[in-house]
Amino acid sequence: MNQKPAKLKVLFVDDEPMILEGLSQLFDTLYDVHTVCCGKEAIDYVSQNPDIAIIVSDQRMPGMKGIDVLKAIKEVSPDTMRILLTGYADADAILDSVNVGEVFRYVKKPWEPENLKNIISLAAATYLSRRKAKEKAAAPKPVEAPVEIKHEKSIDTSVQPSAMQELMKQHQVEEEFFNKLSKSHKGEEAFEKAFHSSSGKPKILVVDDEQGVLIALGQLLADSYEVLTCKSADEAIELLKKDSFVTLLLTDQRMPKKTGTDLMIESRSYAPLVPKILITAYTDVEDIIRLINEGQIFRYIQKPWNPDKLRETIAEAVELYRYQVTSKLGASSTATEHKTDEAMPSATTAPTKQSATLNALAALSQMAKQKSEA
Repeated sequence: MNQKPAKLKVLFVDDEPMILEGLSQLFDTLYDVHTVCCGKEAIDYVSQNPDIAIIVSDQRMPGMKGIDVLKAIKEVSPDTMRILLTGYADADAILDSVNVGEVFRYVKKPWEPENLKNIISLAAATYLSRRKAKEKAAAPKPVEAPVEIKHEKSIDTSVQPSAMQELMKQHQVEEEFFNKLSKSHKGEEAFEKAFHSSSGKPKILVVDDEQGVLIALGQLLADSYEVLTCKSADEAIELLKKDSFVTLLLTDQRMPKKTGTDLMIESRSYAPLVPKILITAYTDVEDIIRLINEGQIFRYIQKPWNPDKLRETIAEAVELYRYQVTSKLGASSTATEHKTDEAMPSATTAPTKQSATLNALAALSQMAKQKSEA
């Protein structure tokens, strides 16, 4: 007897009941949709239901801001994909979404229904991909691997083709990177051999067009890291082409020819998982949004920086990267036994029933805009 495929659970948080109703109508054919009207309810709900795959929260709500909700959700359910909805003018929410909530995507109001569908679809695909990687790393070899793949195929994610294409492209870049790593460095000490210099210190790349800044950061970090420096984005890209095995990219934003944002996004092709920290004296909101929505920023730090806080942030980033790389290396023998398309969820076409709700949801989006400007 065939069982109906399970749907991923999605939680929407907004204090406007009409907006929640509209979101439910749009997504309930694709996901197991749940709604709550305040931050405290959202935290309580996820605490009791840690299998929530995605949470989408409004920013401006009475009592608790959306970014604080997502920060709390990160603590109780770190695997849940976090998406923040807010108005353009809310710069503090944008910056906090990097440094506090670590959101998957930031969606400006008024949002476009089709765009929101694609973002949630990408979040669903990413959630399943990350869960599969964790299960493969933890599963006994080789018996458990085929069972896990069969289990994933029973889940109806309704991933949009555009989201699938984006995720597949990302996986291809990562696969090429790890193939390069595996060929050049093998064994349990692969990370230390590849990402540490001859001095035994982790290599980090610092980019700034001001020589004084490079000297200051080099002096601050030299006791713990092998600091590689570049004075332009193009110079940094050339270095990464030759040596992509750095543990961190720390870059200034405003530089001649190419900005730090351009560098961070372009560097993905050569160092896809390397944590990236943007350090600048200016708040370039649109650039921060771009980096968030392309998944290319770990932290945002304003000049003048606090030396202790900067060192703490860098240490956190390097340790996270070490964990990610060693985990993937540990699972690589299982991963090579299966094709990429077998590991990823199948794309399906959204039901035509959704089109009837798009105009209504667009109107609700305008309501959300009025709320954000109030």
